Parts: sequence; C-alpha cells; structure tokens
Amino acid sequence: MSSKVMFLYPNHEGYFRAPVGLTLIMTVTEIAGHEVKLFDTTFMNVSENKDDAVRVKSGQVKPVSMDNYFTKKSKEQIENAWLDAIEKFSPDLIATTIVEDSYEFADRLLNIAKKKFNIPVVVGGSMPTVVPQVIIENPNIDYVVEAEGEVSVPELLSAMEKDGDVSKVPNLWYKKDKKVLQTGLVKYLNMDDIPNQRLHFWDSKQFTKPYCGKLYTTGFFEASRGCMHKCHYCINRAFQVFQEESGKVRRNKSVNRIIEEVKALHKKMNFGLIMFTDDNFLARQPKELDELFDRWGKEIKVPYWINTCIETVNDRNLPQLKSSGCVGIGIGLETGSDWVRQHLLLKGKMHNDFYMEKFALMAKYKIRSTANNMIGIPGEYEADFFETIKLNKAIRALNKDLTSFDVSFMAPYMGTVIHNIALEMNLIKVHDKPGFKGMSKMNISMRQESTMVNPCMTKERIMELFYDFADYVSGKKDIPEKYLKNDLSRRYADSNEIYELYEKYKQGPIDPVLIVPKESIKEKELEETIRR
Repeated sequence: MSSKVMFLYPNHEGYFRAPVGLTLIMTVTEIAGHEVKLFDTTFMNVSENKDDAVRVKSGQVKPVSMDNYFTKKSKEQIENAWLDAIEKFSPDLIATTIVEDSYEFADRLLNIAKKKFNIPVVVGGSMPTVVPQVIIENPNIDYVVEAEGEVSVPELLSAMEKDGDVSKVPNLWYKKDKKVLQTGLVKYLNMDDIPNQRLHFWDSKQFTKPYCGKLYTTGFFEASRGCMHKCHYCINRAFQVFQEESGKVRRNKSVNRIIEEVKALHKKMNFGLIMFTDDNFLARQPKELDELFDRWGKEIKVPYWINTCIETVNDRNLPQLKSSGCVGIGIGLETGSDWVRQHLLLKGKMHNDFYMEKFALMAKYKIRSTANNMIGIPGEYEADFFETIKLNKAIRALNKDLTSFDVSFMAPYMGTVIHNIALEMNLIKVHDKPGFKGMSKMNISMRQESTMVNPCMTKERIMELFYDFADYVSGKKDIPEKYLKNDLSRRYADSNEIYELYEKYKQGPIDPVLIVPKESIKEKELEETIRR
C-alpha cells in the first residue's frame, strides 16, 4: 500500500542549499514506495539570500549576481500556495524539518494546514531532536522524530497504513488520549546503510553555491555525522548527552560509499564543486584518508570544500588534500582569546599559537582557509573580541589570497549549554506557549543580529564590531591602542556569576524545562536592551 507525503521545507531567509538530511528522508520515503511532494519556500519568502546579503555588507564575501533567483510573494500568497498544494496533492501525512531559526515560520504554515485539512503532521530535524518534549506540545504537530528519521518515517507510514498503532515506531514521540508518549531510541544508523540521495525533488537553484565570487553548480554530501568535541555552543554536545543510548554520535561513511554516491550523482548533475556538510571531515584514520584522496583524484576529479577541526590538518593530509582537488577548508576558530576558548566555549586546550601554525600549514600547501568566528558570547568583553580581530589579522597576513574569515553572532539555540546559561541568567525573553516553552522570543539567527543580552557588552557595540570586523582585520580601521597588548590576567573582567555557570554546565546541557531563571538581570533592563 502506498501513501502520499507532503514535505515542507520552511526556508524563510532564502539561504539556498538542498539540505542532505531532508533529502534523505524524502529519498527513503520514496524508496519505501510512497509518493512524495515537496513545498519549498526558499525562493518565495524573501527577495534575496539574506545570509549572503549580510556577509557581503559586512565585507566577508564577494558579491555574486543572483538575478532571477527569487520571486518574493506576500504572506497571503505563500499561504494560499501552500494550501492549494496540499489540496491538489491530498497527502496522508505532512512532514517537515525544523531548525529553530525557521520554527515560527514553519508553525504558521502548519497551523493553517491543520485548521483546514487536519492531516497528521510529523516533524524532525535538529531542534525536535534536542527538545522533543517541548515540540510535541505544539497543537499543530502530531509526531516528533527524535534523532535520525531514515528508519522512523517509513515505519510511521507503515504503521499508519496498517492499524494506526505507532507504539513500535522507533525514535518517536506522539500523543494518545491527551498523553505524550515516546517509543524509545534505537542505535544510530550505520552510515553505509544510508542510500544515495535522490535529488529530483528540488529546484535546480538549490544546487548552486556562491564561492570566491563565482556561482557553481554544487553537490552537497555527507561523509560523516557528528563530532566528538564538547563545545558549549554546539548542538553535537546535546546529541552526546540526550541521545547517549543511541551510541556514538560521531560516525564515518566508508570511502567506497562516499565515492560511489558522489560518482553516481555527479554523472547526473555535472557538479562544478562538491561541498561536504560534515562538522569534522578529517576525523578518521589516516589510511582511510589516503584511500579517499587517491580515489577522489582518480575517479571524481571535482573540486571540493570541507569543514574540519584545527587539530586534524597536518603535513600528511594537506598535500593529499591539495593534489586531490580540495579548494577550501573551513575551521571553527570562534575566538582569539585563549581564555574564552577554553573556559567559555570549552573548545579544547588549543592555543592561538597552535591555530597560527595550522593556518600557516594550509597556506603553505596552497589551500584556501576560512576562519569562522563568533561575537556576543555571554561573558565576552570587548577586549576579548579584539583578541579575535588581532588573531584574524595575523592569519590574513600569512597570505591574503589563501586566507579568509567569517563572523557570526553567538545564538542561544535550544539544547546547547549557551541556551541553558542564557535562560538561567535571564539573557533572553522566552516563550511559554505550548510547543515553544523556553525558546527565545527573538528571531534567533547567527547572521542577522545579536539575539541575547551579553552582560559584558551592549548590543549596539556588538553590532558595530560585527560590521567593522573586516575593516579592523584589513587595517582600514586602527585597533584602539588599549587593545594592542594582550591582558592575559583579564583584569577588566568582572563576571564571576556567569563564569560559575559555565563551570556548572561542563558536563553538558540539561533539559531547559528544569531551569529556573535567576534575577541577576532585571526584567526592565532586559526589555530595554531587546528594544534597542
């Protein structure tokens, strides 16, 4: 028996890239014999890629013409198009992926669909995985998939077709007789058991990517999932804590499967660039990397970009990366303050000298690097952020053609330690309505603006430094004399209360429902800061 599934991709800011996760869920659904339809809002909700627009404005990337990509529609037009699509397709199930940035936008569309059609709704993705107990309370949502959905969604459809009993569907939260129930987690998937992506669901524009001032036909692939590090700002730490029974979060796909999938899809799509979506691409055995680089150079021969952790680049793999076609490496630098990195971000014991050594190595082997930075970390002072500016300035001085940077705002995403701290210290105003409890009321984003109070720096100053970052790094603006020398003692810091919270959460995040906000920052002051 075959069911119809309407998938919703609630992209509200126009950042285009066919997401591997949702693509795979649609793929396994179709493989299981069901009919799939996709409603994608990427090119209709805004008139430009808002993420890219901010990066261009702040001097982080070169502008690329994307004429005729977007056809902005009104709220009413989008809602009518969504309802018309559902009515014409007549699905048995509506499915969507949720990230916190777009949750309210997705909820609005789910709400009007629920009111008009009352079709069952299942959601998955990063946010439902880390706070399923929150999401399941949403009256517009019937089922929540916690962790990986490649097994859950096909089995949910089978159960719905059979007798409606979903109690044996893995990784599922559901409602029955006004009670919330969960079926329990199963072990993480063996990545070699995951099928090749099917890409025909997407608009071809989702396979384009601006890079170094050019627009490439781009394929997006995963060679691994997860990361073994315990960074306070990263959702991987939540996976380690909340889905511990599922096994190790960090898993690799075999070299043979990587090559097999990329080769098959490249034959159909003729990619000009491949981007791996892994958090830590090089975290695998050297012999496996040797095989991957050798086979890539012989069998794929397409330029590729990776993201990895700084400790994984070395004199062994960098020459192989270069010869096999790697054109770029993204590195999570985050801060230029050793103290902030180690005590606030819990980002290992690496020092600035180590980062400089590794960025110099990448430049030596002629591979372009991108240092990813953050601003607005609770407990970070202006002096700390100028350490970030100085370190990026030093990295750029290695080779301006082979180094680049990116800066984003620290965001209190649910499931992270940063969210726990922001909640406990009243650094964010939060929802209390069902399905949103504990979530920031601000339009949370890593790119548009700072969305939480930092007791050590005003929002105005954070925004100013964000947009002046490129000018400070390039030398167009002079670094204030008082910040030219490092104050390793951090005598300017007076934030013991917040630093104690970082110590408290070293074992990882906790359920935000359990957190009782303190009165450290008065409500009035918080409201005034948010209004500004």
